[in-house]
Amino acid sequence: MEEGKITKALLKTRSGEFELESIHSINLRELGISDLGCIGECTGLERANLSRNEITKLTKLAGLTNLAILNLSANRIMSLEGLQALDNLQSLNLAGNLIGGVENLRCLTGLDKLESLTVNDKTLSNPFCINQGYKKDIAKMFPRLRTIDGERLHGRGSEVFEMCKDIEEALEMRSSNSGDTKLSKVEEWLPDNFWTFSSRKFDQTNLADADEQLQGLLYSCQLLSEKADAALSPVRPTSSSGDNS
Repeated sequence: MEEGKITKALLKTRSGEFELESIHSINLRELGISDLGCIGECTGLERANLSRNEITKLTKLAGLTNLAILNLSANRIMSLEGLQALDNLQSLNLAGNLIGGVENLRCLTGLDKLESLTVNDKTLSNPFCINQGYKKDIAKMFPRLRTIDGERLHGRGSEVFEMCKDIEEALEMRSSNSGDTKLSKVEEWLPDNFWTFSSRKFDQTNLADADEQLQGLLYSCQLLSEKADAALSPVRPTSSSGDNS
């Protein structure tokens, strides 16, 4: 690889394909990439992980009209110019970049298939996320989104998420009133890495995705149960020795 630049050799090596047009999934995570080089020649690309690099400009992605899932987290991106051409984009991870305001996202409002957008995943954020109302602003700007930062807004699972959130808020209020500061915020039922990819091939099926969501949901239910037990234990009656007499 030329220093910091995506080359044909890199793409072929990482994908295992001989022709760039045949590449459907690519993982280029943490390779010090600052120049997207010839990635635009991968016209059949559907999934790409470009996280944890030094990318600043995205215009070379404009020709990837088949791209459905794109991870650009932990880069140095300020402008999203180029992404507005990705008509088939469904999931976009922009957490951990330098995006200064929600208005910078407006160029993506024409992407009719975009369902999931991540700008803050707790460990990686953007400057505009300091505004606590940023999720509401995004939801108004993108009424078709189903998830923002892993939070389910519409579709299957949204009711469960809302229920978990209500329980969490009630437990936090009880914890605050009782002075117990040990109870921490429950993680969302979708795992943090739901829209990130590992170094393995991107060969997950819909069944595997569903199983991952279910496991995340069960884990959060377990956490909520443990928090409920911890919050209620001080007020539960305890049996005295006299009860057995």
